[in-house]
Amino acid sequence: PAAPVVPPAGWQRLPAAATAAKTAAAAPGITVDQLDAWGEPTTGCYALWFALHGGGGGADALAKEIVDGLAAEKFTVSGSAVTDGVFELAIERTPYKGRLRAQVGDGKVAGLACVANQRDPASCEAPCKTMLGAIK
Repeated sequence: PAAPVVPPAGWQRLPAAATAAKTAAAAPGITVDQLDAWGEPTTGCYALWFALHGGGGGADALAKEIVDGLAAEKFTVSGSAVTDGVFELAIERTPYKGRLRAQVGDGKVAGLACVANQRDPASCEAPCKTMLGAIK
């Protein structure tokens, strides 16, 4: 599926980040349908759109797989919750902090992670909020 988000003006496509994320997401039984990455490196803002299928079934099972996968990649996860098929959580892995929001269910996950590093995290808040808001 095409990403339902549009990166902010001035953000650039980051194909190397998308490739790295695809490698990290690779697991037996998981198919990566789409990964796109964008960023504004001068301010330290980055976003990753992902759509995957395979894995565990229901929303709670998929949310657990996401948390486990992030933990395997050394991310700290907090505030995770599934509401009406939408999964949200805070993520952190030095020097990055941000949020992830995804539609989960029926063996499918589609969402966005948006993070900022220490350069100018305040400048990342509005664009991340807008892009994360597109996931419903």
